[in-house]
Amino acid sequence: MIAAGAAAVLLVLAGAYLDTPWKAQGAKEWALTADRHGTAGALISLGFVALGLGVVFGVVVIRGLGSAEHAALRRSLALAVAGALSLAVFWTGLPVILAAGATVLSLDARTRLGRTPATAVITLLLAAATTAAATNLALAG
Repeated sequence: MIAAGAAAVLLVLAGAYLDTPWKAQGAKEWALTADRHGTAGALISLGFVALGLGVVFGVVVIRGLGSAEHAALRRSLALAVAGALSLAVFWTGLPVILAAGATVLSLDARTRLGRTPATAVITLLLAAATTAAATNLALAG
């Protein structure tokens, strides 16, 4: 949970306050800027991260860890799909949080089953792709 929160915060802040050579603004080098977003924008984004962490890890993942293996796998796949869909609002940090929750549940179910079912493989691949896409969106804008 801490790693997911840290990654989400870093990506949210990088997307809002970091100019990179890949962003459309035409920056030639890496630079910190507060031109586009003020303090209020950062606080709103961090609020999304805190709320997302609380709901995903405090409710969904906890309940998934206490459920049967196949139910946890279904829940992990649902989180991975929600994470991919949340790329539309990547600035909230939710894609990374949802992908991390999906990964935790999928790996837990795999350990309890003693094998890696196809649902776990699909979930892990989708979570990795979502995290990569969210990182790309934060750095390239």
